Amino acid sequence: MRTSEVIGASARALFDLATASDAVDAVDASLREIVETVRGNADLREALGDSSVSPDAKRAILDELFAGKAPEAAAIAGVIVSRSGVEALETLAIRFGEIAEKERNIVVASVVTAYELSDATRTSLVEKLSAQVGRPVSLREKVDPSIIGGIRISIAGRVLDGSISSQLDAVRVALSNASQGGGE
Repeated sequence: MRTSEVIGASARALFDLATASDAVDAVDASLREIVETVRGNADLREALGDSSVSPDAKRAILDELFAGKAPEAAAIAGVIVSRSGVEALETLAIRFGEIAEKERNIVVASVVTAYELSDATRTSLVEKLSAQVGRPVSLREKVDPSIIGGIRISIAGRVLDGSISSQLDAVRVALSNASQGGGE
């Protein structure tokens, strides 16, 4: 089995297990916490990526670090690290989230802002988008300072671009297409 197939099958099995124990949200949050912790800790990332560390030791490290979280998330993360490497953790978390969203009929909205959204803004945005599409909405947020300000939303095949950079681009185009005045 290829790595992507192993990760996909593991994410599906984890989702099914989490559904059976009514812990989908807890498992999703735990997976994201595992990914963030590993990404943010060079020593941990190195230990999990070290081929001289046994698979059992890697699983034990994850079990110990995330004992208070969803145990099934730490267990699957340990298996994935042992079989596919530490880099595969993020793919596992992404794939699990995609399965959970699809199975729960959740629409994903990609949101790009120049600055991180506040909790109040995030909540308001989710409520408005959910009302608009008639289904629950999950945000995939990205901070991109190059848009200067405003927001760009991609949802259900549509792009709503209220970024300042796109408005400036529109002004540039309008000015370049405007007729030159001052003639006789």
